[in-house]
Formats: sequence, structure tokens, C-alpha cells
Amino acid sequence: MSFFMRVDVGQHERAFVLVDEQPTRYLTPGRHRLTYPFKSVRIVRVATGMPLTDLDTALLPLVPESDLQVITLGADDRALVFHRGRPYKWLGRGQHALWTVERLPARDREPGAPAVSVERIDTLRLEAEPLRDDIRPLVPASDYTEATATEGCVVLRYVDGALDAVLPAGRHAAWTVSRKVQLAVIDLRERLLHVTGQEVMTKDRVTLRLNLSAAFRVADARRLAVVARTPDDILYLAMQLAAREAVAARTLDELLAARDEVAAVLHTQVAERAAAVGLEVLRFGIKDVVLPGDMKELLNRVIQAQKEAEANVIMRREETAATRSLAQTAKVLAENPLMVRLKELEAYKDLAAKVGQVHLVLGEGAMPTLQLKQG
Repeated sequence: MSFFMRVDVGQHERAFVLVDEQPTRYLTPGRHRLTYPFKSVRIVRVATGMPLTDLDTALLPLVPESDLQVITLGADDRALVFHRGRPYKWLGRGQHALWTVERLPARDREPGAPAVSVERIDTLRLEAEPLRDDIRPLVPASDYTEATATEGCVVLRYVDGALDAVLPAGRHAAWTVSRKVQLAVIDLRERLLHVTGQEVMTKDRVTLRLNLSAAFRVADARRLAVVARTPDDILYLAMQLAAREAVAARTLDELLAARDEVAAVLHTQVAERAAAVGLEVLRFGIKDVVLPGDMKELLNRVIQAQKEAEANVIMRREETAATRSLAQTAKVLAENPLMVRLKELEAYKDLAAKVGQVHLVLGEGAMPTLQLKQG
């Protein structure tokens, strides 16, 4: 039992007086004298240093509106608490109590504005302004989503599972409180896809391996999102099937002779399949045609034989031309004896030009008959 009680309340706290366990009085900072004869009195102290408090609902009616702000948020309502101008807490569904006893400094010793403020957020709108970097960590992923698309990319926005819009490059955000919103970034820039080591069989039953390459980009982001789940895999399969079909219709010789033509046919077929899923094939080519080891050796032998045959033909042609030329020369000489004498003199001249000294070897008895004349 208490007849008289003195209670001191600090600057950063408040106190509640419970008489016979019934909330009776709210005490502000200072010294208080309480007199409740023949009553059971209990003091409940509450710190006000932190903005949020979980006061018992039975105590709330005792607190004046200037000291406590009570906010009730519905299922689709959200609020943001600021403490001294900085984001402090993101509030979701339910009832929240905030101390507003702390004041900001003001001039002329007048009480300033509360250090705690609350901003209600309109989350019923689909689009949202991208949150500041100091606010973003406070907001759960279930309430907010955002995506940033650089130049050359777009953002696909899905609302409750359905494609809603294709957004240009930039930073985009959406509230996901009342609806399910997803933002997906699609790259529109050129990319490369390689099919390596693709084994195919030609019309003449020669197994070989092809290395294919394609340059492509996204031409229709909306179609890509609606039609294809894995567009790269679809394009890869289209390249494989087109290569099998084109090679199976040609022999090895036809394939090697018309490699560019085959690449053009493949380009057309792959481009048609790619366009159906929103892709555009910019370039297509056959990088390599790899033959088995024994087939490569055999092909090299065939090529070698062909080249040797071509060389023999050229040699025979040259020999025939040379023989024909000699025959014509002999005919001319036979018909013109003077030409024969001229040819002999030309031969003597060429021979004399190469001789530096002349050695005479005379037989026995030849000396008296030798006559030397000076020209």
C-alpha cells in the first residue's frame, strides 16, 4: 500500500502510473508527487530515444498527440519514417506508434519541429520513382523492384504474369505491394553463337564435322518474351538442323565446291526460324569443314594425282609446241640453203666468242703445207 510517492522522470523517457493495474496518469520529464491512499501503484517507464515503440494499446489513450503519433496501415499501405531528416524505417501493414517528443533545434529558443516525421507512400500506382540509395536498403523486395537498362538494352515489365510494356534504356522501378511486377533486362546488341564439332553425313556417306558461326541480335523484344523462353537454344538447334539438311543433300565434292552457296542457304533457313522468335541473323558462315583422318589423306592423294595429271598435260603441250617449232624451222632451212650457211656462220661466231686460245696439232709431214696468212 502506498500513500505518497515521488517519481523522477528523465529527459529521454516517459512514465505511466498504473493504479490497481489500471492506466491512470502519463508523466513527462521532471519530478512528480503521487498520492494514492489505499491503492496499489505501479510505475511503467518507457524510453523515448528511439522513434518506434511497442506500447500497450491500453496506455496509448494517456499520451497526448504532441508526444506520440499512431499510424494504422492497411494491406496495401506503406509509410516511411524519417529521423532527423534521414530515412529510418519502412512501415508495412498494421498499427505503429512513434514518439514525437524529440524536437529539432530552432531559433529564439522556440521549440522546433519534431525530429520524427512520417511520409505515406502511394503504392497503388504501377510505376514508381526510383528510390534514393539511402532509402533502398530499408524497402523489402516484396514491396519494390527496379531494373537499370544501359544503352542498347530494354526492360520488359510483367504485371501479374502478363507482359505489360517494353521500356527504353534507363532506370525503371515499380511497386509490388498490390500486384506482382517483374522487370527483365533484354540486351538488343549484336551477339555471336558458335556451333562447333557438328557431325553430319554427306549424300555419298562421308562423315565430317562442321564449325558454324552466326551473328545475331534481338529485333523484337516483345515477341522474344512471349514466344521463346531460351532463344539462344532455339537458334542453336536451328543451325544444327539446317546444317544436317543442307549437307545430306550434297556430296562431299559438291559441298567443297559450293561452300559459299551452302552457307547462303543455311543463312536463309536459320534467319527464318530466328525471325519467328524475334531474332535477326546478321551474318552466317561455315568456319571449318573438318574431314576424318583417312578421308583427308585420301582427298590429298586425289588432289595430288589431279595436279600431277595437270602438270603432265602442260608438259606434253609444251613438248608438242617445241617439236612443231623445230619441224617448221627444219622445213625453212631445207628450202633455203643460204639460211643454212647463215646459221653455220652464227654458230662459228658464237663459238669464236667463247675461245680464248687456239691450239693446232699437226701430223707428220703437215708442216710444209701449213700456210699462215696475216689478215
